[in-house]
Amino acid sequence: MNISDVAHYLRYESGRRKYIIRSEILNQSASLIKARIFIAPETFIQVYRNDLFNTTNFALIHNSQRITDLL
Repeated sequence: MNISDVAHYLRYESGRRKYIIRSEILNQSASLIKARIFIAPETFIQVYRNDLFNTTNFALIHNSQRITDLL
């Protein structure tokens, strides 16, 4: 999956999944994307994809604190 796929699926799944309040792309360039998927007012999944280094990371954040790495 590359950054254009991530951006596409964020928009697609946000409209399809009832538990997603909203998603927002914080930063996007030719080689990386950083986004948030809000599942509650103070809870979101932070998504980071870097095509240059072929890395993808997810973290669950609640009340501004990282709960866990998801993958």
